[in-house]
Amino acid sequence: MKNIIELDTGTRQLLSHIHGNIGIITLNRPESKNALSDKLTPALRKQIANLNNDNRVNSLIITGAGDSFCAGGDVKSMNSSSNDKGGWSKDLTEEEVIKDLQTKQMSLTHALYNFSKPTIAAIPGAAAGAGLSIALTCDFRFGNQNAFAIAGYGKIALTGDYGMSWLLPRIIGVSKAKNMLFSNKKILAKEGLDIGLFDNIIEGDNLLKATLEYANIISSFSPLALKAMKKNINNAYEISLEKSLNQEATELIRASKSNDHKEGIRAFVERRKPNFTGN
Repeated sequence: MKNIIELDTGTRQLLSHIHGNIGIITLNRPESKNALSDKLTPALRKQIANLNNDNRVNSLIITGAGDSFCAGGDVKSMNSSSNDKGGWSKDLTEEEVIKDLQTKQMSLTHALYNFSKPTIAAIPGAAAGAGLSIALTCDFRFGNQNAFAIAGYGKIALTGDYGMSWLLPRIIGVSKAKNMLFSNKKILAKEGLDIGLFDNIIEGDNLLKATLEYANIISSFSPLALKAMKKNINNAYEISLEKSLNQEATELIRASKSNDHKEGIRAFVERRKPNFTGN
């Protein structure tokens, strides 16, 4: 059995473990469908940053406790008597509120999208609003038969945040993304798999086990090579083919000089499993 290390997140609303060489973050507010809160969200930002810099971790799984992934923002908390500015402090100007949200988005979904190691969202139920955005920033989305995705914003007269407008059309296409946002359509597991919103649907109660098995496969490869592959693909959305070719050449030549490449060649010749170290 692999060694499991529990990490201190500062709150029981967020759990974090290292399982072998796989990081596992669990949103832990099942009574609220793992909705984001003033305790959970800062802890999540911190864990993303910490695990990105943790050399013990080769890949990351984010999941939710109970029967949901994340319901997004806590709508009930938005219904407070002081909520005349959309839940923001009365002491802040509109410009300050906008800047605050921009900063929070950069340290959560932007940081997760650019996480230097492969990431998987394991979705046991609802992924809604900002919770869906978090799932979309991951490299893969695995769900069980009860998984579903819904934008959620239109129902409460909001417009989308945490990268929804950028991520969703890149994954499922522009018209399907507009349909999800405009109509608030719920995408169930099978349809989500068909349109590419989900990458795998796991039957029964084996979601986390199957996600761990896939993460183990990924984590067996060179961390150095995986980091460069992810960088190449993510950057390809924003640069020309010429710049992409130049970046690929740079990353490949650098990787060819690594100890991991030498180990991979030796293991191939010797017909054994390579022991990659990320150097």
